[in-house]
Amino acid sequence: MKRKLTLILFTLTFTSCFFSNYESELIKSPTGNFEIKATVNRTDKNAENYADVIIHLFNTENKKLTEFNTGAGDANKWTIGWTEIGDTIVLQSSDIGNKAWILNEDKPNQIKMTDELNERAELLYSEKYK
Repeated sequence: MKRKLTLILFTLTFTSCFFSNYESELIKSPTGNFEIKATVNRTDKNAENYADVIIHLFNTENKKLTEFNTGAGDANKWTIGWTEIGDTIVLQSSDIGNKAWILNEDKPNQIKMTDELNERAELLYSEKYK
């Protein structure tokens, strides 16, 4: 009986990891002017953003400036971060490829990927999925 109860508790704990919403830690930009975090709605299948990676942008006073849907899905591996210099957000996604956004007037504007941005995205990926 004790063994069955342990197995049931383990199963519930394990499956709850996959069926709860996700929120990353805050990641400070190299300039210190901004922070980002990612969230994923894993519980409300009726929502428009179900399983999408959403980036939230904050200023130094922790005030949310904006949020935007990256287009990346949570079913595949992904990671976010900053370029080593400046205020450019980088996304590495196994399903949609790499993307980057530069901040102009506290708003993200998607930019064309360069070799340097792709290298940064791949480095962020390798650091997260060692």
